[in-house]
Amino acid sequence: AGEQIHDHDLALAYVLEHYPELLPSFRALPQASREVILFTQGKMHFNHGWFVQAEAPPGAMLSKLKCVLHKAAPADLAFYFCHWLTDLSGAEGQPLAGAEKFVLRFPRSVLSSFLWSIPYLQHLTT
Repeated sequence: AGEQIHDHDLALAYVLEHYPELLPSFRALPQASREVILFTQGKMHFNHGWFVQAEAPPGAMLSKLKCVLHKAAPADLAFYFCHWLTDLSGAEGQPLAGAEKFVLRFPRSVLSSFLWSIPYLQHLTT
């Protein structure tokens, strides 16, 4: 109580967990669907950019993610990447005309690398 949450994912997770009645559409979902959404808001201590660009040792970078995935449902990681793409799209809300950063300034080769890596990360679920 009284603590500020600066990460938007953690803030949303807190509201979803403690005050689901504030979001009737979330509250109306079956429990399994709610858990998938909550999974996308959790902290995995995983930096997808570091993974794609090999900027950190694999063990340090993937150990927390692998631990989280062992407790998750098989489709959770796939839904996390949908969340990741929407997060990236809305990273800069200005100008109000749309997701300019993602559409105009995000290099296609970088996006391709991110998308290419997803099937390899799915292997961590097994």
